[in-house]
Amino acid sequence: MTKAAADVAVVITTFNVRDLLARCLDRLAAAAGRLTLEVVVVDNGFGDDTWPMLQARDDVQAIRGSPELGFGGANNIGAAATTAPLILFLNPDTEPESESIAAMAGELDRCPTAAAAGPRLTLADGSLDPAGRRNFPRPANALHRFLGSPRALQRSIAKPYNPEASSPAAVRDIDAVSGACLMVRRQAFAAVGGFDPRFFMYGDDLDLQRRLADAGWGTLYVSTARVWHYKRQSSRQRPIRTRFEFYRSMWRYYSKHHICDPWPLRAAVRAGILILGCGGVLRALATWRPGGTDGAQ
Repeated sequence: MTKAAADVAVVITTFNVRDLLARCLDRLAAAAGRLTLEVVVVDNGFGDDTWPMLQARDDVQAIRGSPELGFGGANNIGAAATTAPLILFLNPDTEPESESIAAMAGELDRCPTAAAAGPRLTLADGSLDPAGRRNFPRPANALHRFLGSPRALQRSIAKPYNPEASSPAAVRDIDAVSGACLMVRRQAFAAVGGFDPRFFMYGDDLDLQRRLADAGWGTLYVSTARVWHYKRQSSRQRPIRTRFEFYRSMWRYYSKHHICDPWPLRAAVRAGILILGCGGVLRALATWRPGGTDGAQ
């Protein structure tokens, strides 16, 4: 007898956060409501007991990854191992609340012009994760963000990178949601080529949603879907590599999507990224201690 196809594929890329991953997996059934799930975990870490834990579960397909595979590349592998029409890319340091997956899937079903959806992300201290609601980065809003300009000034000159959450609407159109919890139509994901694996970490979600937008698709911010995000649990294990990849992704995103900017602007932006990146990596090196985490991973 042929097994019925799942409604949603959940793809999780994990790196040495076994206990958080187990809590995340345990909450998926309630978050799905009446929807059926197929769950794939790509294990990119080799420093804890995540793999034996996954092998002991009968509700997960486990795939061995690599520390050098990166977030986007691992997610592409996980997505290829599934067949459901909707794919939820989920961080292992998240805990989706009851019916949250069902809420995002329902909104995508009601809005055929949208390819992606994300929830209201809440940090451990109860505050909203600003990465859950974003406008695409552009030179103007990036400059204001790094300078810490007042929001009123940002609004008068450019769309702020993190729009305010004051809208009472349960669902709103937005440039981008967070890759920590990103639901995408498989058809649209495949049409734009999935994640760009050249983004090792950071920026891959923005790049994907930018390509979806360029193809005519929209993205929905679904505030009725609630997900907790215990942020930076993997990245803190390798702070030097994390800083380097953050700025390298910024460089790659700008070079890829702003190739038509005037050359003086391109030169200024790249110089700014280079200066900020060198400063960020040097600060990470200054605080790193032998025997601590990081290094060549």
